Amino acid sequence: MPSHQLAYKQQGFTLIELLIAVVIVAIGLLGHAALQIQSVNTAHQARFAQSANIAMLDLVQRISALPDAVVNDEFNFSNLSDGQAPAEKDCITEDCDRAAFAEYELYDWFSSSISYIPELRFSVNHDSNLVTVKMTWDASLSGAGAEDCSADSSGNAHQCSEVAIWIR
Repeated sequence: MPSHQLAYKQQGFTLIELLIAVVIVAIGLLGHAALQIQSVNTAHQARFAQSANIAMLDLVQRISALPDAVVNDEFNFSNLSDGQAPAEKDCITEDCDRAAFAEYELYDWFSSSISYIPELRFSVNHDSNLVTVKMTWDASLSGAGAEDCSADSSGNAHQCSEVAIWIR
């Protein structure tokens, strides 16, 4: 009697094949989520950079409107090391001389800009008729300000912008 062996035909997937497919899909979804998170972070940084550029333009226009205050050293200010706001002045309800008005302009600019630029720090320095304005801000939302754009120990970097203008 001849022996006939029936060939076994596999139908469907085995559990190991299914597990491998699930792992591959999960890795793909994690990669997609990481790309989305990076995209959101980049969009935030771009928004902060655009806001900082607009604020820088506003400050430069305020400085340019008072060239005598610049030449007489009344616009010099820096809070790069400590992040403190300029001294509060109120030239709307009180009479102010040129020096007090320069302080008011710095205070008014800073108090409006700090609301939409995280950990804003800036300096205004002049040498003769050349005015240098420098700004730093916390683009990575680490919660700490910085004097410059270098990365801190955690790898968080701050963005900065610098402009030099010639007065008169």
